[in-house]
Amino acid sequence: MMYLAINGGTCSSKEISERMDIPRDYLIQLGLKLRNAGLINARPGKNGGYTLARPASEITIHDINEAFDEERKMPRHPLVGNNADREVVERVSLATGFILSSVEWFLGRISIQDLLDASENGETAEKFFERVSGK
Repeated sequence: MMYLAINGGTCSSKEISERMDIPRDYLIQLGLKLRNAGLINARPGKNGGYTLARPASEITIHDINEAFDEERKMPRHPLVGNNADREVVERVSLATGFILSSVEWFLGRISIQDLLDASENGETAEKFFERVSGK
């Protein structure tokens, strides 16, 4: 996604594969998931390739994560049996839910454009997190 945003326009799977040192077959699998999620356009053929489906400022890391996390569910507790302390299990489940929700919330605040800006400006991680947290 960053490669597409940095280069703009259409980029072939061969170009991305070679320049990013990613196996082309694997890249095509990733592209399929991103296309199905509506994050990229994929055009087959000699002059085909990939483009961002929306402006970089409108694509979040959460969007990308969702494209690859088809089975996003609350963690199961397979060891919960008759001897489990149900109150403790419930509290742990609630805490886990808070953690997952906060990660999703934070990743939803970071766009591809934010990452482009940070890399272009040489921001430190601290400065970057301060900037995106203030959104």
